[in-house]
Amino acid sequence: MNSIMPLYQSMLNDLIKQIESGKLPKESKLPSEQELGAIYNVSRITVRRALAELESRNYIYKKQGQGSFVSSSESEGSTVQFLNVKKKIEQMGSIPKFELRKFELNIDGSEKKIRKELNLKPDDYFYVIYLMYYADDEPVFLDKIYLPFSAFPMIHKSEIENNNNLIPFLVKKYQKRPEFVSKTEPGMILKTNRKIFDLSVGDPLVSIKRRGVFDEKFVYYSQSTVVRDLIMFIV
Repeated sequence: MNSIMPLYQSMLNDLIKQIESGKLPKESKLPSEQELGAIYNVSRITVRRALAELESRNYIYKKQGQGSFVSSSESEGSTVQFLNVKKKIEQMGSIPKFELRKFELNIDGSEKKIRKELNLKPDDYFYVIYLMYYADDEPVFLDKIYLPFSAFPMIHKSEIENNNNLIPFLVKKYQKRPEFVSKTEPGMILKTNRKIFDLSVGDPLVSIKRRGVFDEKFVYYSQSTVVRDLIMFIV
């Protein structure tokens, strides 16, 4: 247990990680308050505080006389406008799938252009997350996402792998609701990316750049590439 972090916060973070990663599935029952106290070596008051916070964030709900259960609702984060790629693929009449291609923390001061977009210093950390979305097993949307570590500390790989929509996950876990601005530009497949999408040089694509601002700070930057029929459903 982290001696610096408040006990309830450490317990809260671990339970969120288990829920977001799917280790605690939707509608599954949490251990009792007594059991949670023993697991995390905390008092009953601390347990109740952590559970109250989880309930307020819509991670869990309580059944009278039965205990606490993992919520299946996705309402938290629904007030934020975001591009729901999975839903767009379903609107095409295709089966959506997504794959985490890269998940790393940039700590060496490189990627100066990304640092400039996020207004980060050379010694600031940021996440690099690449997500590929498929429609009927064909790659149609590559999302390259960059997030300041200071705005979203301790994102776990297992949480990303279990969430096909990153923005609602960030809103729910970190209680931040950024405002987004997008810029869309047409383009075409080049030699550098034709193998990624299994397309030919000259095939059409659309590039989307998105920036997210919260409390007058840049907290989100992404570079996305859209190909095939998905272009018609997104543009």
